[in-house]
Amino acid sequence: MNEEKKASRGRPKKFDRDHVLDIAQQNYWKLGINQVSINELCKLAGVSKPGIYREFGDEDGLMHAVLERYDKTILGPMLSFLSLDAPFNDTLQNLAFHSTSEDETSEMPKGCLFANMKESRLSLGESTIEQIDKTYENVVMAFEQWVDAAKEKGEFKTIDMDSRFAAIYIYAQISFAQLQMMKGETSDDVRAILQVALSVLR
Repeated sequence: MNEEKKASRGRPKKFDRDHVLDIAQQNYWKLGINQVSINELCKLAGVSKPGIYREFGDEDGLMHAVLERYDKTILGPMLSFLSLDAPFNDTLQNLAFHSTSEDETSEMPKGCLFANMKESRLSLGESTIEQIDKTYENVVMAFEQWVDAAKEKGEFKTIDMDSRFAAIYIYAQISFAQLQMMKGETSDDVRAILQVALSVLR
C-alpha cells in the first residue's frame, strides 16, 4: 500500500498544453513577443523547459502554436465583423471601435499580439514566420472579400481602388493603431487617428 502511494506521488504531473498556451499568449501579448524568455514562461506555467520542448519542439514551435491559437480565438471573432450584412461604413466604424477598445474588466491585454509578432518577424523562428505569413494572408483575403462585396452593393466610394490594396491599407491602419495601444497610447487618441486614416474610404 505504501509502495503504491509512493509510486503515485512520484508520477510526473500531466502536461497541460492549453494552460501553457494561455500563459504564453497572455505574456507575449501583454509584454511583447521578445520581452518574455522561455525560462520565465516555464516558471509562470509551472512546467519544465524539457516539457515545453517535448510538446512544442522548441521556442519557435511554442510561438507558432500560440499564434495558431490567437488566430482562432481572437482574430477569428474580429473578422466575423466582416461577414455581417451591415453597410460598409457601419462595419468600418465598428472595426475602428473594436480594434481600439479598452475594457478594464477584461483579462485581454491592449493592442494585438499578431501585429506585434508581425512587426518583430525578423527576430522570430522560421516556423513562426511561416504562420505569420499564413495568418496575414488569411486576414487580408477576408478584408478583400469584404471590400469586393461592398463594391457590388455600391457602398465602396473609391470604386477605382484595387480591392487587395484597400484590404492591405485597412488592416495596416488597424495594426498600427493596435501597436500604439500596446505602447501605452490612450484608446481615444488612437481611435481618433484611426478614424481619420479610414475616412478616405467612406
